[in-house]
Amino acid sequence: MFSRHFAAFLRFNRHVARKYSAHFRSFLAAGFSNRFSLKVATLLPLVILRSVDCRQKDDQDVKRPGRRRTMSKVKYETSLEGRAQLYLNAMKVRWEQLHKVPGLFSYQLQKSPQNRKIPGYWGFYTELNADRNLKRRRPQTIESLNPTFKHMLFNFNKVDAKEVIMTIDDAHGSPEVQMIINKSPITKYHTLICPEVGKNHIQQITRDALQFCITFMRSIDDKDMRMGYNSPGALASVNHLHFHLLHMPQDLYIDQVPLDELAGGYVYRLSRRAPTEGICIVFNENDSEEQVAEKVDQLYILAMWMCKNNMPHNLFLTQDRRPGQSANVKVFVFARSEYCVNKDLADFNVGFCELAGYIPLPDADKMESLTELQVLFRIRTITGNAPKAVYEEITSIVEGSRDQFLWDQPLTI
Repeated sequence: MFSRHFAAFLRFNRHVARKYSAHFRSFLAAGFSNRFSLKVATLLPLVILRSVDCRQKDDQDVKRPGRRRTMSKVKYETSLEGRAQLYLNAMKVRWEQLHKVPGLFSYQLQKSPQNRKIPGYWGFYTELNADRNLKRRRPQTIESLNPTFKHMLFNFNKVDAKEVIMTIDDAHGSPEVQMIINKSPITKYHTLICPEVGKNHIQQITRDALQFCITFMRSIDDKDMRMGYNSPGALASVNHLHFHLLHMPQDLYIDQVPLDELAGGYVYRLSRRAPTEGICIVFNENDSEEQVAEKVDQLYILAMWMCKNNMPHNLFLTQDRRPGQSANVKVFVFARSEYCVNKDLADFNVGFCELAGYIPLPDADKMESLTELQVLFRIRTITGNAPKAVYEEITSIVEGSRDQFLWDQPLTI
């Protein structure tokens, strides 16, 4: 069937056929599954070209510069680590193609939207996006941090097939993941990372999903791509497990915020000199598979502890963008005392974007008048005292001073 699709493409344009046939043979030789090839490689010749170029680069240098590879070349080339950049390249091409399809997205992003860096020491960034406020799907009301999955409500089993950019099912050791367009995008390339859609996971982090997202971010060569997660009560809109992948080339508040070490040499809190609170777990560029797995375990235990203790939370994943720094990945965790049941579509909400310092706003006047003091007051109001309990818990988890199953005990904040 895959051959028939490509043959039709060749008949359509013999000039293009001569130009790309060699790339196609190389692409097949790279070992992709027919399923992935059918869903991505036939969509646009550029996908083939970029994938082949990345594969040729990998043949010359299997690992990213400065990155210690702890697995065999064969295993690497079939793993998410070895394929993540190929997936990202293909996703970008397909996203731009779909963005031009009339009616598929709720609105078209402006190429140069109005924006403003809020005056002040911390440099919060705002951008106008009136269409998202007016045209997006109404957010769901998610009753708790341990909700039930409701088949009758919108979920990712119900999206149009054209909205699925790709299904990743050929990365050894990783769960099946669908990349689905966000119909109401905040930024260019805004895509939903949806693990094991058919299993109907609620919007609660699973260990496999966490491992996938962290591995993906550690394996791509693009510091402008960021990833985020909103739990129920922390601006989640759909009760079906998903992370967000976005293009954010701006230098954000979170990129420069000072950190103080908490535990283990890799767990930090936002400095006491910083105006907001949260923790940061650093996945070092040269961490071994065992070290990565241990950190993922600790992060997952913390997430489950927050759910058990009714503590809404947001995650923000980014590569270290500071000049001269290595390609470490930072996972920021923001806990909050205030449970948000519904999004106020006309006001300044606080999710992972805002906590990182990127604030999309629906109104130009509000964008021009918003002050740093107002932003910080809003963030501090919703976080409350929750971060202090998280500092203690993650320290206990990392230092092993508490049995990991004690998060079953309720916490009073």
